[in-house]
Amino acid sequence: MTVTIRQLGLLPAEILETRKAFDCGQPALNSYLAQTALQHEVRNITRTFCAVKTDSISGYYSLTNAVVDVSALPPDVIKRYRLPTHALPVVRLARLAIARQHQRQGLGGILMIDAMRKVVSVSESSGCVGLVVDAKDAAAAQYYRGYGFHPAPENSRLLFMPLPAIKQLLAS
Repeated sequence: MTVTIRQLGLLPAEILETRKAFDCGQPALNSYLAQTALQHEVRNITRTFCAVKTDSISGYYSLTNAVVDVSALPPDVIKRYRLPTHALPVVRLARLAIARQHQRQGLGGILMIDAMRKVVSVSESSGCVGLVVDAKDAAAAQYYRGYGFHPAPENSRLLFMPLPAIKQLLAS
């Protein structure tokens, strides 16, 4: 699959326009890309990265900085990675979506790995302890667990992947 990943705000106008026709099957994710993502970029709220294939957006993900309360993390993860017992800086995978015609072809994995590389870069610039995501539903939560994310004890849709696990995954 030939795909390039570029930041939304840096896309050429003709590709940027394709965001309005993007359809992943989730209206909230479609409208975010079409109506809100570029505004959030301009206001430094999120950064959205788009997979471009055949001159249109075939998938995207958005990242933002966040803080996670350590009590929301699984105790075994806190112990294994020796995390401090206070609020911790993380990167939040705010959205991940693949256009219907490109689903189940590996594009989600390509975007996930790209997002994880950006998390490592953030950790080298300002510090963070991992990546957190709020899964939209049980199927999405299962998808993230497949990458090694750990569900929170009180909320199985809040998932966390520690930075050492991200680095290990990227190294393999």
